[in-house]
Amino acid sequence: MRILKAIFTIAGCAFLFEFPLRAQSRDTNCDRSLGLVDMGHIASKGRLQEAGGPQTRHIIALGKKAIPLLIACLPDEPATKESVMDFWPTTAVGDIAFFYLCDLFTDSTWQHSTIDGVVTFQTVAAESPGSPAWNAWYTFVEKHGRRYVQIAWAKKWKEDGSAIVWDEKEQCFKITRSRH
Repeated sequence: MRILKAIFTIAGCAFLFEFPLRAQSRDTNCDRSLGLVDMGHIASKGRLQEAGGPQTRHIIALGKKAIPLLIACLPDEPATKESVMDFWPTTAVGDIAFFYLCDLFTDSTWQHSTIDGVVTFQTVAAESPGSPAWNAWYTFVEKHGRRYVQIAWAKKWKEDGSAIVWDEKEQCFKITRSRH
């Protein structure tokens, strides 16, 4: 009887202590319909909107409604089943949301961001010149945190969300200012 009690006590403690950890690791603010955790490998050249995978088609179809959904995903750390980008040892859901936001606000030359006041790959690279993109990103995240990136994007969305439009020619979002 004592052995049985001990087994139930140990099992009960293990369950109680394990449950919050497991629940926490699965806790996400990312809309699962975006499918970011299930992303497969993507082309290493070009913007995501040109890659045409199922997640990309869904995000493009959502239009600017996708922007706050992607912003909500930025702090998410669950890893994808495989690394999505060439040379990246691993990718997390928040990384992919960041890739999308950066690419969706990059013009067709792949050189110019169409949004300012947010964290982009240019911001990240400026803090780690000469480093590979994955290393620069993870160094930036370690220094500032994923929430920092999310806060910058959320602030910009709040300030300028109504002025954001899809430019069909450039295949990217831009901020327009109405002329009075």
